[in-house]
Amino acid sequence: MIPDRFAPVLDELRPLADRFEQAGHRLYLVGGTVRDLLVDAGRGDFDLDLTTDARPDAIKACIQGWADAIWTQGERFGTIGAKFGDRTYEITTFRAEIYADDSRKPHVTYSDDIETDLARRDFTINAMALELTGGATPTLVDPHGGAADLMQRVLRTPLGPDISFSDDPLRMLRAARFIARFELTPTDALVQAVESMRSRMEIVSAERIRDEFDKLITVDHPAAGLWFLHDTGLADATWEAAEEGDDAGPLGGDVIADIACAIVEASGAAAATTPLVLSSAMHHCNACGMPEEALRMHAAFPALAPTATSEAAMGAELGRDALAAGVVGVATMRGDGDVVTTSAQAAAAK
Repeated sequence: MIPDRFAPVLDELRPLADRFEQAGHRLYLVGGTVRDLLVDAGRGDFDLDLTTDARPDAIKACIQGWADAIWTQGERFGTIGAKFGDRTYEITTFRAEIYADDSRKPHVTYSDDIETDLARRDFTINAMALELTGGATPTLVDPHGGAADLMQRVLRTPLGPDISFSDDPLRMLRAARFIARFELTPTDALVQAVESMRSRMEIVSAERIRDEFDKLITVDHPAAGLWFLHDTGLADATWEAAEEGDDAGPLGGDVIADIACAIVEASGAAAATTPLVLSSAMHHCNACGMPEEALRMHAAFPALAPTATSEAAMGAELGRDALAAGVVGVATMRGDGDVVTTSAQAAAAK
């Protein structure tokens, strides 16, 4: 049975699904949207990812006259983008991917079935699809048990983790984000694969590493994900990969551990939110006589910049008890044109 909270999205997609069905194609809602609807994440501003047996030319034919705008930058990978009203859609032909050992960029081939497409995805919780064609009631396609894993709070890969992480090593870093966001426990096989394959991060660009880490530290409670990076040794491997081209050098596992500790310690402070704990960790590095580490942190995360704030302002926001406990910094994170100011705590050495 499909939960009632799916209804607004399904109603929105019905005209598009009818177009594909009338053309003899199948259409599925796929990936993170299905996951978030299952866990009732409460989001309504997401883009919609869909997959289909239609090839790109057929996708364009199906959405012509329906979409307000169509773009084809991803067509060589099987993806056609569309805009309808305020919503962005990406519609991708079923894919089967082959990776070279020295690259995380796949050679894309098309598949004729949804199961092959889902098997190539990163984790079982993202390897679910909802068929929108073929009947009045949408059908959940979940060959790898992603819904059960969500309920049981388990993080697994659809195929063996060694296969998944060899194909795309960035998935190891992405695992930390899902561990933190959904309070998941990784399987022993997944942890062992990360520990043995972390050196594969060397083929991932610094930009992609930073983008993924930014996503991790902006979840509500990132500490568990940061500890995963530290405990598996992925933190050191990640920042060794990310340092290329940076004068400041890598941000290592010890600093990741300090950040995780700061997040845990900040959790008791009134209104303390964690995305900006890194800023006070920078402050902490300076206070502890480690300016090089502060510079490395700033270089690794340019989106985070500490701001000068008086003790009175911090006291007003967090309260005297929190201030006395060691709240040492307030930072501003800029993203997508917005400015968000929150507080963070670090164990300042005096």
